[in-house]
Amino acid sequence: MARTMKAGDLRQIVTLLRPRQVIGTNNRRTVEWDEITGIRAQKSDVSGREFWQAQAYNAEDVVTFTIRWRDDINATWRIRHGETTYNILEINHLGNMRDFMRIKTRAVGAGGV
Repeated sequence: MARTMKAGDLRQIVTLLRPRQVIGTNNRRTVEWDEITGIRAQKSDVSGREFWQAQAYNAEDVVTFTIRWRDDINATWRIRHGETTYNILEINHLGNMRDFMRIKTRAVGAGGV
């Protein structure tokens, strides 16, 4: 199956953030976010159909990023675009063709997250 994605479609620069457990004061565990790398991505809002299906899901805060294939990302990571940080909800490997992947995200703080 031929892909229609071109390098020029990846216009946005996003930063991948990986969690790291840290033991802070009073032996309390906290999570710190390490910046892994900046990469190019295509940003798209959730479709109208998904919006109506997921109204209680706060779909207005859901964004999908399409990036080049990486095998190190998982759902515990975050993506930062501009001033907004997003939790990863789902990673779609697009049939395991190892060229692009779509990552559905929700803004941190949206919908009680």
